[in-house]
Amino acid sequence: MLVPVAAQAAPALNSAPVAASEAGTLETQTFSGSASAGGSPKRALRQAMDYALHAAALQGYVESQCVTTYSRTYSHGAGYFSANVVISCTR
Repeated sequence: MLVPVAAQAAPALNSAPVAASEAGTLETQTFSGSASAGGSPKRALRQAMDYALHAAALQGYVESQCVTTYSRTYSHGAGYFSANVVISCTR
């Protein structure tokens, strides 16, 4: 009697590898954000962080799953600043 392929218990010899999330291991991705703002470096940094967190949220991560791995602000004179942020998110 023939058994349907879906009913077989053992995987096929040439089956595709199991994805990392299916095997129970953690998945990590990095996201970056850049921004410019007048007034204070903190404003530019917060805006860059918001952009990075937004990119992470689009991939299904929440803020508590992310840590900042890089941040830097630059002064352009006359109270104008830019910032770059990189975050690493794990689930």
